[in-house]
Amino acid sequence: MMCCCKMSTDAWKTLYNLILMKIMYLLYYLCNIINMCKVKMYNIMGLYASVNNNITTQRTYVTKLMRNYTTKKMNHINMNQWLVGMTDGDGTFNVYTNMKNKKIIFTYKITLMTKNSQLLYKIKSYLGIGSVMISNKNQPNLISYLIRDKNLLLNYLIPIFDKYPLLTSKRFNYLKFKHCLLISNDNNLSQIDKLNKINEINNLTFDNNYISDAWNPIKYIINNNNNNNNVLNYDNLNINDIENIMTKSWLIGFIEAEGSFFITKKTANRFIHSFCITQKLDYIVLYSIKLLLNINNNIQNSHHIYMKGEVACRFNFYKLETTNSKNIEYIMNYFRYSNYTSKFLGMKSFEFNIWMRSYYKYKNNYNKLNHVQYILRRYRNSCKINNNNNV
Repeated sequence: MMCCCKMSTDAWKTLYNLILMKIMYLLYYLCNIINMCKVKMYNIMGLYASVNNNITTQRTYVTKLMRNYTTKKMNHINMNQWLVGMTDGDGTFNVYTNMKNKKIIFTYKITLMTKNSQLLYKIKSYLGIGSVMISNKNQPNLISYLIRDKNLLLNYLIPIFDKYPLLTSKRFNYLKFKHCLLISNDNNLSQIDKLNKINEINNLTFDNNYISDAWNPIKYIINNNNNNNNVLNYDNLNINDIENIMTKSWLIGFIEAEGSFFITKKTANRFIHSFCITQKLDYIVLYSIKLLLNINNNIQNSHHIYMKGEVACRFNFYKLETTNSKNIEYIMNYFRYSNYTSKFLGMKSFEFNIWMRSYYKYKNNYNKLNHVQYILRRYRNSCKINNNNNV
């Protein structure tokens, strides 16, 4: 009986040791798997980790590397032209008047999601002026870069936008903004006269056919060589006509604000890569982008219906989209360096890198692209900002 008990105890000890060894082996195996997944994850996402939770975690040494990396990217871009493109997308020029207090407030602003705040700090660092803050307490998920000082606006910002004109209808707002600034600085006018003149300018509007004067050098081409601005023929344009007006640096900044890189379901068992950009106005801008990015598809005049209270409203817009493989590869090459790093400076780099790398790694892989589509959709839904010029 004692022998039997001793044998039983030894057996349990042996079993316990075997179980313990297996648990240790499994833990070791899981650690390796996790590390491998992390490596793959970083390869897919470039600079960002934790894809599913969309969390950006950076340690001090990574931050230093990122700053050096970003500085190198900025050195390859004309930052003034890039800033104009970004402003054409997400920037605003506003003049506020208060007749009671006889005050005039000028504001240049770029508003982004807080997760993209690092891009605003890059702009602030580049210009050396302005501030970054949450400008609306009711929208803590939005953050803005602002310049309000009149002298800073006149001495730093105006020269940039005079040398590199805005290409969209925001040019109209900029010209009003500049005119109001000059009136505000006119010592020959009383404060009341300044306020009245500025209010008159603020009330000026433009029609939907407005085209920025930046396009004046080629207007005669799309006007069919006549003076009828209502008859425009964009088919007469070619890349040589527009590349000096719409520069690559401007386009990088504009796509940073307005472009979308995503994956769409073509058929029941097939996902494909897609690029899209929409604008409420400025057909000439989309047509020029179509030429520069070698996109075959035509620009669509589209619309969507939304409810305003109990009333159904129709919203019209222009849409440029392509899923053509040759177009997609051309776009990828256009916005990346030879080492496959993105030319974008903000969170658009995150979106572009996932989009591009999934194309090269997972093309025709239904399950992988299905998951990447989920990631990109989740990211885009978290980055939506109401914008009067886009959808």
